[in-house]
Amino acid sequence: MPPRRTHTKSRAGCAKCKKRRIKCDEVHPSCGNCVKHAIECDFSSVVGVPPAGVVSGAPSSSSDLPASNPMTLDASPPPGNGQHQVTTPHQQGIFPQSTVATVSPVINMTDMELIHHWSLSVPSSFTTTEDAESIWRDVIPRLAFRESQGCLVHAMLAISALHLAFIEPDKRSQRMCVAADHYGEAVRGVKDSVGAPAAIGKDNCEGLFVSSTLIVVYAIANPMLTEKVSPPTEIPPWTMPAWLPLIRGVHSILKTMWAWIEAGCLSPLLLGHTYIGDSAGEDEAMNALFRICTDKRELDADEIKDSAVSQAYFGAIHELQKNFANEVALRRKMVSLIFIWPISVSDAFFALLQERRPRALIIFAHYCVLLKKLESFWWVEGRANYELGRIERTLPEPWRKWLEWPVKMIRGS
Repeated sequence: MPPRRTHTKSRAGCAKCKKRRIKCDEVHPSCGNCVKHAIECDFSSVVGVPPAGVVSGAPSSSSDLPASNPMTLDASPPPGNGQHQVTTPHQQGIFPQSTVATVSPVINMTDMELIHHWSLSVPSSFTTTEDAESIWRDVIPRLAFRESQGCLVHAMLAISALHLAFIEPDKRSQRMCVAADHYGEAVRGVKDSVGAPAAIGKDNCEGLFVSSTLIVVYAIANPMLTEKVSPPTEIPPWTMPAWLPLIRGVHSILKTMWAWIEAGCLSPLLLGHTYIGDSAGEDEAMNALFRICTDKRELDADEIKDSAVSQAYFGAIHELQKNFANEVALRRKMVSLIFIWPISVSDAFFALLQERRPRALIIFAHYCVLLKKLESFWWVEGRANYELGRIERTLPEPWRKWLEWPVKMIRGS
């Protein structure tokens, strides 16, 4: 008698084949016998188990299998087919389960919109030259990504949201709320930085400088936008605008690092100094200011008998005259012009302005003409007239004749 052929016994067949006592070919997801007899195979209820030999290195035990839903979208559609391929449950075993616990990141779509808007539209808000615009578009975002406090990122998002509030009147209130949130975070970050002056150095002074600049930009623009949302019933008296002491305070911290800032990547944004007389009208206006602050025959002559007060006025006018004479900065519409006068005047003059002394208010009204010259930038638009109206409301009648030149330059009348 010939020997019997050897064969391998298996206990892995499906239950239906075992019950019928026939050999199961163990093909997944349905064995051949079940397919032949059109009955449901037990294998089809095992989710995520691929047929043997389909994928090299596929999971070999149920503990390695990924959790799965009845149907999933295949992430890689076949060539030539623009639609996602729907995979069946057994195909999900192809994808190995990650052993690393992860948390899905939350993407803030509002912030994404603000970043996109910055890259497209905001850099031109600060300059009229291509080289400076490239710094706002390319260099400053890179500074934001490397700083630890996060204040520059928040400052950028605040200005981006405020610009959208300016160009989208129907969404103005919503945009301004978003801007205010980011502004608050930016201010907090700057305060944390300047609260530890020893931590300010060559590596982070540029980011802090830009953050502070954008905070001032926000402080200049926000009141006008607020009035567009809720117009006042009447023009209130003049009070010190928040951005003036803000400029001076930040400068007092950064002035020790100014050499690093001037030598760094932001140098094209800083004020150039080419002094050329701008116009006879401005020279005449400056001379008139000098007269009311030195001529003891003018109104309230007793005030200027105090040499310290007289010198404070004289110095403020002289610094203003230098700004009007800066031909390069005026031609290029450098926003540095807005910042340079407030940090150049003396503490004594600043105190007189805070007290709303008539001469100090008149000098500040002349400074507002510089703001008018930069109104092509949306965040300065309307600010000169905003300040002038409040000065008129505050200044006693006998002094108002000294506002003739600022009124003409700002309102054209």
